[in-house]
Amino acid sequence: MDKVDKEYPIHITQERTINRITLKETILDALSAFNLERGLLYTVKLLFSRPGHLIRSYLNEGRFQIFNVFRLLFLTTALSITLIYVSDFSEFLGGIEEGWNNYEYDEQASQKINDLQKVFFEWYNLLLWIAIPIYALFSFIFNRKSGYNYAEHMVMQSFYVSGMNIGYVVVLLLGLVITGTPGLSLTLLLFLVYYFWMLSSWLKDRRLVFVIKNILAFLLANIVYGIFMTVILVIIAFIAQ
Repeated sequence: MDKVDKEYPIHITQERTINRITLKETILDALSAFNLERGLLYTVKLLFSRPGHLIRSYLNEGRFQIFNVFRLLFLTTALSITLIYVSDFSEFLGGIEEGWNNYEYDEQASQKINDLQKVFFEWYNLLLWIAIPIYALFSFIFNRKSGYNYAEHMVMQSFYVSGMNIGYVVVLLLGLVITGTPGLSLTLLLFLVYYFWMLSSWLKDRRLVFVIKNILAFLLANIVYGIFMTVILVIIAFIAQ
């Protein structure tokens, strides 16, 4: 026994048994994610019914019941990207594509638009996830008295982006089976309402002062995010040439 072992002895009090993986255990593990009292389905249910309670539970003693927020983020992002590729995303964008067609673009301008779309789709997850630390920073700065730190605001923003991804999935699916689905403007408005509902229910504050300062925080975050997006898109487009 060396010096480290003598100073910091390890006492084994229980023997761990590792069972062989069986088909039954694999199926049960997969189904556990859809448990109504914990796991993926439970998390999604709270995400759209009690988002504030969901975040507080995840940050405290209820975490074992909640699906990991970053796994949820990866899963929902992958799902939304898949549907974007298999659906006609231009219809989801409402009148943008139609607006483009109303102008007389030359071939060079049209090619630039196509290149921008290609870059956006290929780097969608990166462009989406960059928003999380930026919006978390401003929500943290403008709500310092709430007692939550920056990392906890990152958790809140990750839940919000996951909710947005699920919302996009629903809209895209509706666009595949139903004509005349809501366009981009209505969808973004619903996401905006959802954002402030999640934030106010999490921090338990519905005062007018709270709403005004967080609208300001949201606008500033949008400006910073827009600058980051522009710079990154230009860099990516330059590298791709």
